[in-house]
Amino acid sequence: MAAPIDESDPCAAAAALRQVYYSLIAGQGSMIVTFKAGSSGVERSVTYHKAHPDRLLAVIRGFETQCAAVQGKRPRCHALRAGGML
Repeated sequence: MAAPIDESDPCAAAAALRQVYYSLIAGQGSMIVTFKAGSSGVERSVTYHKAHPDRLLAVIRGFETQCAAVQGKRPRCHALRAGGML
């Protein structure tokens, strides 16, 4: 399966890559993703295999961070808090 991704819209790119990620971890084999970048429309393609879904997840999180910035939201933070219940 090939998924075309437009990097100029990080929100749509993150959503499309999430679907690729879910297919990949469901065992659908390798996934080819084609990126269109910049105003020149240069195309790149990457093949993700089910052995390395963490690499794809890192790309998704990057697009989600860009999407949050475009929408004026704060980036997601995954920090642990100190303290606890007494």
